[in-house]
Amino acid sequence: MTLEKSEMDYAVDLLLERQASVIDELKRRFKKTKPFRQEPVSNEESLYYYSQMTPEKEAEYRQLFGSETIDDYKNKMNKLLARRR
Repeated sequence: MTLEKSEMDYAVDLLLERQASVIDELKRRFKKTKPFRQEPVSNEESLYYYSQMTPEKEAEYRQLFGSETIDDYKNKMNKLLARRR
């Protein structure tokens, strides 16, 4: 037994689609832009945060930011580690 979707269900679905398209457009437009009012993090500090990342935190970050973003971050940190050695 399935229930019919109400008008509110359709409205929420539409809003979620629009929200996703706005987020995608903002990511595309501002991909190479420096974050607003943020200071750059030093390489040492970045490596420290990377070394503190647990598998649980990595799984959480993958859910929040997506696997591609986390894979890019890990590759960047591994290259930075390789340069340090």
